[in-house]
Amino acid sequence: MMSNIRNLVCIFVTLGSLSAHEAAAGKSFNYDIKGPMIFRSAFNGGNCNGCEWIIAEGAIENDTPEKLKKFIDQKKIPRGSSLRLNSPGGNLLSGIKLGEVIRAAGLFTSVGKTVGEESSFDPETILEKVLDGTSYEVRNGVCASACVYAFVGGVTRFAAKSKIGIHQFYDERSVSEPLAKTASSVDRSADQLLTALLLEYIVRMGIDPRLVSLAGTIPPWGEMRWLSSSELIDLKIDNSETSFTPLSVEPFGASGAYVETVSRSVYYTFRLRLYCRGVADKAFVAFLSNENPKDAEYLSEALSDILKKSSIALVSDKGEKVFPLQLAMVTSPKEAKQMVQASSMVVGASMYDIQNANRLELRSDLFSRNEGNLAYWLSFNLTGDRRKVGIAARSCIK
Repeated sequence: MMSNIRNLVCIFVTLGSLSAHEAAAGKSFNYDIKGPMIFRSAFNGGNCNGCEWIIAEGAIENDTPEKLKKFIDQKKIPRGSSLRLNSPGGNLLSGIKLGEVIRAAGLFTSVGKTVGEESSFDPETILEKVLDGTSYEVRNGVCASACVYAFVGGVTRFAAKSKIGIHQFYDERSVSEPLAKTASSVDRSADQLLTALLLEYIVRMGIDPRLVSLAGTIPPWGEMRWLSSSELIDLKIDNSETSFTPLSVEPFGASGAYVETVSRSVYYTFRLRLYCRGVADKAFVAFLSNENPKDAEYLSEALSDILKKSSIALVSDKGEKVFPLQLAMVTSPKEAKQMVQASSMVVGASMYDIQNANRLELRSDLFSRNEGNLAYWLSFNLTGDRRKVGIAARSCIK
């Protein structure tokens, strides 16, 4: 898993290091999605996870899946790269095949329109024109009809605020003449076969099969059914959310205890442990992750670098308190069942400061892009009964 994450956070580092002035010198780019789907590399000059992506705009046609496969091979696109779709739909079977290509390549999917200029070093690489000259906000795009089945091929899918629409699959004749008898018994049989194919594909992609049922209730000659953010999450079309387990108290040693919560995302699974040493006014945080020995070395080094630079923000409904961190220990496992562990003292904070917080965030102005990405996944919501932190405060580790 870690090797995929390293790819994710390192995508197009060379492109991202170029200034907008150095990169932009070509023709303008603003594709009409009524045309066949095209693929381009794109970036916006920002230093962030998501500041580089693959453009996928236009209608899905018979040869679209093969075009993407060739693009990935020619550009040597690494797994974990992001593909941004903007499409009204197109050929249904090709949409499914496109989703298969996306999944096989390990790509992440989102929805949005790209407007910009061809870069001076490669006309097939687009420098996005930043909104209002300052904002990296994604322009609104659309993913409708067959595009939805391509979209769900993404390993990670960012969809919650996107315009994603569904309806029945159909024959063109049934739209132009809804009351005409255009289907034979062979056509009806083929429709059932296609429904079975869709269901098998949807389930294999990790999507709730209710998506196919819901699409089947929307006639193609009516209004598109645009899915709400809650529906996109409920149907697992969006799977980008991080979950946090409720706080639990765990024993340590003869009389000590710590509080633990686990974050799970499509990128990482991390454990956060909160404890004190000697007295409640000496609060510590520890971050742990299961990795194989090869990836563990990378992660332990990254954690060490991040914690040396970080402060920790304890965020509550009343505001936030920021405390410096003092790195205490980093361990790297030699065996597969052991954990990477990095711990730091929260200088000036007590366990009761932590108990009053509902979120913990690592912050620094000195983070590199990679470090900033990882620090984001090391931030935790403190869910459940926070009085358990008080229990650990009365059972400090000796």
